[in-house]
Amino acid sequence: MKTTAQPVESVFISGTHAVWEALQGNSAGQEELLVARQAQHAKLHQNLEQAKKKGIPIRYVSKETLTSLVGHDQHQGLVLRGPAYEYASFDALLAQEKAQIEPLLVLDCIQDPQNLGAILRSACFFGARSVIIPKDRAAPVTSAVIKVAAGATSHTPVMQVTNLARSLEQLKEMGLWIVGLDPQGPQSIYQVDLCVPLGLVVGNEEKGLRPLTRHNCDALANIPRVGLIPSLNAATACAIALAEMQRQRMVKI
Repeated sequence: MKTTAQPVESVFISGTHAVWEALQGNSAGQEELLVARQAQHAKLHQNLEQAKKKGIPIRYVSKETLTSLVGHDQHQGLVLRGPAYEYASFDALLAQEKAQIEPLLVLDCIQDPQNLGAILRSACFFGARSVIIPKDRAAPVTSAVIKVAAGATSHTPVMQVTNLARSLEQLKEMGLWIVGLDPQGPQSIYQVDLCVPLGLVVGNEEKGLRPLTRHNCDALANIPRVGLIPSLNAATACAIALAEMQRQRMVKI
């Protein structure tokens, strides 16, 4: 089963923190570091020194040029241009031991790049080993996603699969317990054992989990509502569930 997408275009990573994380990781294929002539701050110089160590060309341009390239002015005078995001291999993940791949996060058709970026940031912060997304009807990892993820894409692998339901079946065959977030789930996330080898599934922003995805979950859990708002943003719900997972595991230790 082929699951690794091929890079086809450049990606722009902007902002001192995201660029720094990218430079700290595997910088192979990075094409150049673009720097605004007007930019002057300590973190900028740290990035410049790191780029020089990695042999990445540095080019000075106007602030307006950077804004035009990335589509916003929040780049802090620093943009790293490189190849399109290279997805990790799901087949390679299946070849590893169960303990090496969990906890992992599965996203069922998250379509908003802002949500995807925020989820990747939370996944990295709370220790998810990797993230799985479907190839179709879902936001891919783009420059916008990388910016919101604030460096997480340099540390947390993302896999793109063609058949999410089948992928969940394969994870279950490996011994992972698949827990889906569902507002109608019969138990709260605080009642589910998240210390087991875990695959956490988060659904689409509007429709939630698709029926086949829901069918492949071992358990469905809700986040209890106390206030008047009936639902949470997908990225916020994901962060709450990941935080509860971490809490349970720390208590157990």
